[in-house]
Amino acid sequence: MPDRPNILILMSDHTNAAAVAPGGQCLTPNCDALAAEGVRFARCYTTNAICSPARASLMTGTYPSTHGMWDCTHTQRREWVNVSDRLTYFSQRLAEAGYATGYFGKWHVEQTYELAPFGWQESSHERDADRVHSARPKPVPGTEVKVAKEGYHDALIAAVGQDDDCNTHPAFDRGIDFIRRSAAGGRPWCCFVSAAEPHDPYIPPKRFLDMYDVPNIHTSPTLRDELAGKPQVVRRMQALWRELTDQQWKFISAAYWATITFLDAEAGRLLDALRQTGQYENTIILVTADHGDMLGAHGLHAKGIGTAYEEVYNIPLILAGPGVPTRGDDGQTLTSLVDVAPTLLDLCGLGSLPTGHGRSLRPVLEGTADPADWRSAFAEFFGQRFVYTQRITWHGPWKYVFSPGGVDELYNLDDDPYETTNLAGDPDHRDVLVDMCRRMWRRIREIGDESLFSTHYATLRTAPVGPLAAEQ
Repeated sequence: MPDRPNILILMSDHTNAAAVAPGGQCLTPNCDALAAEGVRFARCYTTNAICSPARASLMTGTYPSTHGMWDCTHTQRREWVNVSDRLTYFSQRLAEAGYATGYFGKWHVEQTYELAPFGWQESSHERDADRVHSARPKPVPGTEVKVAKEGYHDALIAAVGQDDDCNTHPAFDRGIDFIRRSAAGGRPWCCFVSAAEPHDPYIPPKRFLDMYDVPNIHTSPTLRDELAGKPQVVRRMQALWRELTDQQWKFISAAYWATITFLDAEAGRLLDALRQTGQYENTIILVTADHGDMLGAHGLHAKGIGTAYEEVYNIPLILAGPGVPTRGDDGQTLTSLVDVAPTLLDLCGLGSLPTGHGRSLRPVLEGTADPADWRSAFAEFFGQRFVYTQRITWHGPWKYVFSPGGVDELYNLDDDPYETTNLAGDPDHRDVLVDMCRRMWRRIREIGDESLFSTHYATLRTAPVGPLAAEQ
């Protein structure tokens, strides 16, 4: 048991992969150093672009159509949405194997907020009185960027945060305390630190915003996208943000990145605690997020609802520590949140999840995997409060979005990384569209999403080809 590695998981909210990518405008020196020691997977995808479904997928290694948390915990009646009690959490496997486990910060996985049954022996989360999941300071008056619409509360998007209102992040403080106490415990441990930031509104402490030259910030190249070929719901959402000026978008972007820089500095404190207690060399460190943020891409703010674009689905995944060779940036492997749990369990010498859909990345890390086996990814979306279906399939450079209630989308991400030209209706790309649709049906069949796979009713035949094409 003492030879098994410790695990430190750092998870943020609303963080897209571009924020921590090499050469980007966001300052993340600690994440960059970890990636240099281990590996940064440039093409990791969330299973769902809202909080609870994605977090439940990480915990169980399953897709939302299986685990049942298809919306956020607070948005629907409990009997409508919750995680199936038939599934195994990776934290349960760790606890059974003798690990000390601690979870600190935003939970948002299931409805009870009682973490002990899921293998977390210590916890403090958003139901606690001290709000340990958040460290958002009070805004400096007069710095707020807001958007108004009749009949709705004003939407606060970003502001400068008061420095004296946010010295450290409480979830990271709890994590550091857990790490220091566990150093003398004589058994391996798993510490999960989960930040609610940079979820909007973006209000970073002023000292971090001051690191950014706001007038020279580069905004998204699709900020003023006319949305040709995009679903009508995207047009309706974009209309709300259309009056924001380029200068405001620059400030919004800087505030978002400055919040991530604050989290990166807090991560540095955790890494220092590992070094000071002599545990750094024996700790697997994983950095990820539940989903991304549009941050002005296609003129959209936050995560959008039904916006199946890379800005919200492509998320960070950095791994370092025992069993993780130095590989640097991996831009070829397609992986997913469902692969996180089996990877960690495998690196700790434990069996995988009996009910999981994911695969261990260990063969990829060791260089023994066939690259052809890691060229695809898949995600599901259920419309959140609007309740409509999307399925997203990636294979190599191609990306297909099945939107039976709207417009299907097809992109070549090598040629069109910002997803500006929808090829789904192009007759010259019909063969690619059909191939991607077949791949979607195969994955749906593998997952066991019978509700969609068994859809042959006459009025529901909206895909380019139906589920029987999975056999072709």
